[in-house]
Amino acid sequence: MKKLYVYTAILILLVISFIFDRQISLFFTSYRNNVFNAIAIFIDYVAWYILFTLVIIIILLRKEYNKIMPLIISLGLYLILTNSLKSIFSRPRPFVELENELVQTVNPYRSFPSGHAAAMFTLLPFLSFIKITWITLSIIVMLSRVYLGVHYLSDVIFGMLLGLLINDLSYYFYGMFKQNQSHRKL
Repeated sequence: MKKLYVYTAILILLVISFIFDRQISLFFTSYRNNVFNAIAIFIDYVAWYILFTLVIIIILLRKEYNKIMPLIISLGLYLILTNSLKSIFSRPRPFVELENELVQTVNPYRSFPSGHAAAMFTLLPFLSFIKITWITLSIIVMLSRVYLGVHYLSDVIFGMLLGLLINDLSYYFYGMFKQNQSHRKL
């Protein structure tokens, strides 16, 4: 039941963000300074594969081997779903429409959804021992994407939703896999 409330709240935020995307993007990009620029650009360079590798190392160091298969499933779902949705929607990034670019290393027509936000929330269940810290970092990453002008707020909110859905799907598929394995042993 708790997940239903979380998903409902995110969907409400998503609808509201679609209404105010342009204004929010202009607000964030109008307050740029050298310190925030450096932080946001650093976050921009931390790609999904670095995050997933870091989490694999943490899982191995903590000897939580039962999380490896769900993480691999999550990685596959993340790659398939984010890239498919980006191709389907081909939404122009804010810097294309609003001419407020700070970085030029991204495809100008793959704004929706935010891969960074999806990756951060895809990894959330694997870092439950630092859940609040990870959520805080995830929000900082999301806001940095809007600040850079590479995503609208709706892109990062949908990315968050997508990451949470990937979590649920990966554990569902992993449960099916384990159930199949136990039936084969009989």
